[in-house]
Parts: sequence; C-alpha cells; structure tokens
Amino acid sequence: MQNRLQVSEETDAHYLIQRHLRPTPRILHGQALRDIASAAIDLSDGLISDLGHIVKASGCGARVDVDALPKSDAMMRHVDDGQALRWALSGGEDYELCFTVPELNRGALDVAIGQLGVPFTCIGQMSADIEGLNFVRDGMPVTFDWKGYDHFATP
Repeated sequence: MQNRLQVSEETDAHYLIQRHLRPTPRILHGQALRDIASAAIDLSDGLISDLGHIVKASGCGARVDVDALPKSDAMMRHVDDGQALRWALSGGEDYELCFTVPELNRGALDVAIGQLGVPFTCIGQMSADIEGLNFVRDGMPVTFDWKGYDHFATP
C-alpha cells in the first residue's frame, strides 16, 4: 500500500496487506462460471479498465451502480467513501472476477457460486441498448476521470 494508507489497527492492517500482497485467485469460481457466464475477466487493472475490455469485445454497453460496489469493512474504517470508490474503480491487482451472466442463467449462477462459499455482487447490467461504460449513483448518472492501469502508457 506504499504509504498511501495508514492503518493503526493491527487486525485491519493484516487483512488489508494480505488482500493486497496475496490476493486469492478465483480459479474454482472461473471454472464454475464456464457454462453460465457470457464473459469474465479478472480485475487486475481496475474495474474501469477491465470491464471496459468486456464492453469493447461484446459490442454492448454497461451501466454500473457505484453504490453496489463491494468494499471491505476494514478499508471503510480507514478511508472515506470517495477514496474507497476511487480504489474500487481504478485500483487493480485484486484478481477478483468481473463477469456477465444472462438473466436466464441467474438461478444457475446462484447455485454454482453459492456452493463455493464466496459472495458475489451484481453491480449493474450489460445491454446492447447502453453505449459505453456508464456509472450511476442513487440512480443518477455520474462521471469519473479515473482510469485503470494501462500497461502501454508512457510514464
């Protein structure tokens, strides 16, 4: 976390450092999604960047409800909502899965992922009627000038 977050509470510090330095790859979850999801990507470069890849490849747009983004209690005890949102959208190296599931597969998703014991959160929807990557908060459109990690950007 490179001096960006000061955490004095030992349990929170341990949790946050472990989540950052030793993320848990969701290999079994990816395998469980194989016949259910229409697309999936790991969040290694930030939600904005990685979901952007799905949007571009699918020809659909996405609407993300930023209020639905999961944030750990440990993090929320040490940063304000704005910083947490920035990290959720543009931070990377989480290696959590971002995936899209057709509505007709929702029941199969609940069963498959539920058996693995790790929660998942619906953060929005994809549709051919939506253009690009859009964000809403309290039902209203919001914009951010943040970007995810770009491997090819010039320093």
